[in-house]
Amino acid sequence: MTARAGSIDIVRVTSQADMMEFIKFPWEIYRGNEYWVPPIIKEQMRFLSSANPFFQHAEAEYYLARKDGATCGRISVSIDRNYVDFHEEKMGAFGFFEAINDFDIASRLLDTARERLKKKGMDVMRGPFNFTTNHECGLLVDGFDTDPVMLSTYNPPYYANLLETYGLKKACDLYSYLIMDPDGEVNMSYMSKIAEKAAENHVVARQVDLKNIHGEMERVKEVYNNAWSKNWGFVPLTEAEIDDFARHMKHLVIDELAYIGELEGKPIGFLLFLPDYNVALKKFNGKMGPIQMLQLVWNKPRIKKGRLFMMGVHREYHRTGVAAAMMDVAFKNAIRRGFKVADYSWILEDNMPVRSILEFAGAKIYKTHRIYELPLSK
Repeated sequence: MTARAGSIDIVRVTSQADMMEFIKFPWEIYRGNEYWVPPIIKEQMRFLSSANPFFQHAEAEYYLARKDGATCGRISVSIDRNYVDFHEEKMGAFGFFEAINDFDIASRLLDTARERLKKKGMDVMRGPFNFTTNHECGLLVDGFDTDPVMLSTYNPPYYANLLETYGLKKACDLYSYLIMDPDGEVNMSYMSKIAEKAAENHVVARQVDLKNIHGEMERVKEVYNNAWSKNWGFVPLTEAEIDDFARHMKHLVIDELAYIGELEGKPIGFLLFLPDYNVALKKFNGKMGPIQMLQLVWNKPRIKKGRLFMMGVHREYHRTGVAAAMMDVAFKNAIRRGFKVADYSWILEDNMPVRSILEFAGAKIYKTHRIYELPLSK
C-alpha cells in the first residue's frame, strides 16, 4: 500500500527488509544524541512479529515515510480487540512514531494512521502506544536532559509540536518520579512504621521465588488485573502475555527486589524493582550477542540506578499497609545493594493516592510523557 503526496511516499512494511528498515530508522533521528538508548534489534524483531502474544487478540500495520527515496519517518497502526471489548470503546492506536522535523512528513504518517483506523471502524485514535499501556507508551514532553529508564520512551522535543500542529490533543499525562536520589532529598523511612503496623495485622512482603517464576506470576495475575482495572487505558493481560513476560523478565529480576504482598498467605499485592539495564544497554548499540549477554550479566550487580517498574495492590486491600510493607523492604535492600538513584514510573496524573505518598516523602516529577488523541469523524 503506497500513498503519494508530492515527493513523499508512505509505504507499508511488507518484507523482512522493510521491517529491518523500520526498526533501524531511529538511528537516523538520534545520531549524536547523548540520552537516547538504542533498542535491542533482535527483541524489536520479536516484539513486532506474530511471536508476540499481543497479536493473539490484536492487529498492527507498520508504515515508512520516504522523501525523494530516503526514509524520513515511521509509524505503527494497531487495534487491540481486548481494549475495545474491555472499555466498550472503538479506539485504535498509533505508535513507534519517529520523523525528521518536517510537518508534511509527520502529517502524512498521521493521515495514514487515521485513515486506516477509520476504515476499520474505529471512533478515536490515541497514542503513541507501542502497543498499549502494558508496553512502552507516551510522548516525552518534559525531562529531555536525562536518559530514559528501561522500557520507557525517549524522543526529540519537536515531536510534541508535530502532533499538536496536526490537531492531536492531550488525553492523559504520565509522570515519572525520582524516588531515590544521591542528595538524600527523598526519604521513604516513614514506610517502616506503616509496615510494622501492617505486620501486626498479618500483612507481609514475601520475596518472589524466581525458581518458580511462572507459578508466582499465576498467583499474582488476578491481583495485577484487579489493581489497575479502573485505571485510565488499562488492558488486562492474558495468560499467554503473563507467561511471555515471566519468560523474558526472569533473568533480569533480583529476588530480594521483587515481592508479593500477602495477607495470611493470600496474595494481595506485588512489587518489582529492577536495575536500570539501560545503563548497560546504551553501550550495545542495538546488539545482543554472546559478548553483550556476558557484559549484561557482569554489569547486573554493578548498576546503581533502578526503576520501581511495577507495584499494584488489590483494590479491596488498599488500606492494609501492604504497599508500604513491600516498598519498605525493597528500598532497604536496594540501598544495601548500593543503589543511588531510582525512578518510579509511570504514574497517571490523576492517581493522587500514590502521588501524595511519593510527594510526602519528597519525591519529585522529573519526566512527563503524554498520550494524545484525535476523534475520527465519520
